[in-house]
Amino acid sequence: MKVAKFGGSSVADAEQFKKVKAIVMGNDDRRAIVVSAAGKSVSEPVKVTDLLIKIEQLRDAGRDYLPVFNHIAKRFVAIRDELGLNVAIEDDLRTIKQQIPQASHDYLVSRGEFLTAKLMADFLGFRFIDASRFMFFSCDHFDYKAAGNRLKAIISQSSRIVVPGFYGVDEAGMTHLMPRGGSDISGAILANLLNADLYENWTDVSGIKMADPRIIDQSRKINELTYEELQELSYMGISVFQEEAVQPVRKKQIPIAILNTNHPEEDGTLVVDHVRENAAGLITGIAGKRDYVIISINKYQLSKRLDILSQVFAIIQRFNVSFEYLPSGTDSFSFLAKRSAVANQVEAIINALEDEVDLDSVKLETGISLVAVVSDQLSKRPAIAGKILDILDSSQIKIHLVIQESSDIKLVFGVANQDYEKTIEKIYRNVNANEKKLRMAI
Repeated sequence: MKVAKFGGSSVADAEQFKKVKAIVMGNDDRRAIVVSAAGKSVSEPVKVTDLLIKIEQLRDAGRDYLPVFNHIAKRFVAIRDELGLNVAIEDDLRTIKQQIPQASHDYLVSRGEFLTAKLMADFLGFRFIDASRFMFFSCDHFDYKAAGNRLKAIISQSSRIVVPGFYGVDEAGMTHLMPRGGSDISGAILANLLNADLYENWTDVSGIKMADPRIIDQSRKINELTYEELQELSYMGISVFQEEAVQPVRKKQIPIAILNTNHPEEDGTLVVDHVRENAAGLITGIAGKRDYVIISINKYQLSKRLDILSQVFAIIQRFNVSFEYLPSGTDSFSFLAKRSAVANQVEAIINALEDEVDLDSVKLETGISLVAVVSDQLSKRPAIAGKILDILDSSQIKIHLVIQESSDIKLVFGVANQDYEKTIEKIYRNVNANEKKLRMAI
C-alpha cells in the first residue's frame, strides 16, 4: 500500500487535479492521499495559505478582508465547476466566513488544505477524512497510539481516503498547525500509521538535486540517499522535503519517493536506510543558509570552566534568541544565529557578555553563510574533508569556521555571504569533474 502526498503546486487548479487523478488511478496501491492547500499557478500568483494569512492580518488590523476571502472562494468554486463536481463547497466557505471574526490562526490558515481535500476526494471518488478526526497532538507531540486506534476504525469503513495535510487537533479539540510545509509531515505520519510500503511525495521537481539548480544549472539529480542525509539536507535549506517529515517513516523503514506531478514518467529520488554502494557518490548533496552572525567568546581553558559557560548560556537564554552553538577549541566557543533572529539584539548581547562575564575576548562576525556538504561517505573516507578544504583554499575562499558534525555525514563551512554561491559552485564542479581522481587519492 502506498501513501501519496501532493504538494500545493500539484493541486493549484483543475488541470493539476486531473494530473493527480491520472497518477492515483494509475496504481491501485495508492489508497491514502494527502493534499496541501492549492498553491501558485499561472493565473494565481499567490498560494491559498498566504491569502488566508493575509485575511488574518487584515482582520487583526480592523481592515476589510472580504475581497481576499471572496477571491479564495471564487478559486475553489472555479475548480469545482471546471471538474464538474457536486461538492457543496459553498456551504464550507460560508461556515469559514462566519468563523473568521473569532477564528484562531491555526483554524483559519488550515482551511486551504481542508477545502482542497474536499474537492480532491470527490474528484477521485475517495472518502474525505478530516485530519481533525485522528491527527491528535498532545503538548505539541503527536499521539501515535490514539491516532492509530482512531484511524483503524476509519479505515475499516473505507480503505481509500483523502486527508488534508498540515493540521490536526490538540487535547482541547482545537486545530493544531504543523510547521510550514507540514503536509509532508502529515503524509509521513499517515504512512507510519498505515504501515505503508512506500511514501510518495509528489511535487513540481523530479527528485532532489545535488545542489541548488538556481546556482548550478543542470545540477545532477540524487538517485538515492539515506534518511539521515535527507534530514541533514532539509535542515540546511533544501525546500523539496520538510525536515520533520523524515522521522515518522524512518521509524518503520518506509522508503520515500520524491516525484514530479507534472512528469510522473521521470525517475525521482528514493530515500532509504542504506544506499547501494555503487549508487553513492563521494558527495550526496550541497546545501546552505545565508546571512548568519557568529559570536565567538574566548577564555583560557574555557572547556574546563563550566562556571563561565553557565554564565554565558544564562545571558544567551535571557535574550530569547535561538542560537546554534559549538566548541571551537580548548579556549573558545561560538554561537551562530540567523541575522533575522537576532534582529537588533546583537550589540546588547555582546555588551552583556563583556560586562557580566570574565572573558578574555568577545568577537562578532556578520554576513556569514553556512554551506554544508552531506554524504555518508564522509565517515568512511575522512580525507574527503581535506580535499574540499584544498578546493576552497585554491579558490581563495576564506573559511570563517568549519563544523564537523558528530554524525560524521555533514561538514559545514562558514564563508562570507558574497562567497556563498561561489563556494557551492567550486565544490560541486570540482567534485563532479574529478570524482574518479578523488576516489583514487583518498
